[in-house]
Amino acid sequence: MSFVSPPRPRQFRKTLVGAALALGLGAAALAPIQSASSAPAPEPIDGVYDVLGTSWGVSASDAKLRLDAEHSKTDALEAVQAQLAKAPRAAKAEPGLDGAFFDSARRLVVNVHSTAAADAATANGLTPRTVARGEQALTALQTRAQALIDRSGSTQVQQIGADLPTDTLRIILQPGRQSAKTVALVKQLRAVPGVVVSTNTTTLAMTADVIGGQIMDLVPGTNCSLGFSGTRNGSDNVMLSAGHCVEGNPRVQNASGVRLGVGVASRFRTGQPSVDMGLMDIDANNVGRGYIDNRNGQTTRVTGSSKAPVGSTICKAGNTTGWTCGTITQYNLTVNYGGAGGSVTRTSGLARSTVCTEGGDSGGAYISGTVAQGMTSGGPSDGHDCGFNQGGNATGSYSFYQPVVDAANYYGVTLTRG
Repeated sequence: MSFVSPPRPRQFRKTLVGAALALGLGAAALAPIQSASSAPAPEPIDGVYDVLGTSWGVSASDAKLRLDAEHSKTDALEAVQAQLAKAPRAAKAEPGLDGAFFDSARRLVVNVHSTAAADAATANGLTPRTVARGEQALTALQTRAQALIDRSGSTQVQQIGADLPTDTLRIILQPGRQSAKTVALVKQLRAVPGVVVSTNTTTLAMTADVIGGQIMDLVPGTNCSLGFSGTRNGSDNVMLSAGHCVEGNPRVQNASGVRLGVGVASRFRTGQPSVDMGLMDIDANNVGRGYIDNRNGQTTRVTGSSKAPVGSTICKAGNTTGWTCGTITQYNLTVNYGGAGGSVTRTSGLARSTVCTEGGDSGGAYISGTVAQGMTSGGPSDGHDCGFNQGGNATGSYSFYQPVVDAANYYGVTLTRG
């Protein structure tokens, strides 16, 4: 799909945010974070499998088997990577695995450049393939293309990132007539092997609303969906969120106006090169919980975090659209979000998925089974309707999210587990 003139941030909606680990305060709390004096949180029952099973037309147990199979192959991928890393020094000179993705047959395909890597992949149940470039070369190509874009003076590029299944670098432009600078840039880019240029049909926007599983009301400001609870420095209770939700360090409260905490850090700066990750400090009388509100009376534990391979099944909880599911399609994307007054914020390090989101879903948690993946950043501003709690039936759109692994590493946060 595509984007449009500098995408603009979506309006934050003051409604119940279905995101990640919710900050629950008393009876008003919908999810994770709870007041220390409130009743014990309900036992998580991993309702994500019910949601997926319903949308796939199978039982919850069969849905769990499918996700478990994906995770087993991901474990095998990590085992092969570790095996190749321990190889003798001479063998290490040969390239190892160079990117991986699930194909339509649910095989985990890995890019290889050597017989040793192919043999190791096959022995562990993975499907090797030889490619012209691979993930490392595509990353280098992205750096080269970004330099061309920066020098061109064009402001009509909306997305740039590697597409592993096609072994190409995809560059997507805003819709509308191209300026002379853009025409010249496109000519340069299309002359580079491995670069594919297309034009989007919609605008991009940040999806706003903060509280994992319940509303995160920002003072001053609007709303977002909460992300993942955790700790840093041993005992400091915090919550990871989308950076644009906590830009300016707003106070955060729930739907009843009860204070939950305050934004303390954000790498998002409107109109400047940014990364969409941020941090909220949870007040001492509140408790961050290690699970996600499914927005249907159920919850799902958080048992860890990862960057699952491209093609992996993923779901997100958001205030506006509830639980919607899809697959991961790309990593390490740079997108240009448009803002008030015509500002453009170049945002890097994002992942893209086929998960449907709308305005008000920002900050909401993405999870694969019970493994945390990221927080909602944005998506197309084309008037699409995801419905509510449609699981994998909310199709035809896409979204961007900030990988939680990168945010946790940057801020030194250990996720709270359920």
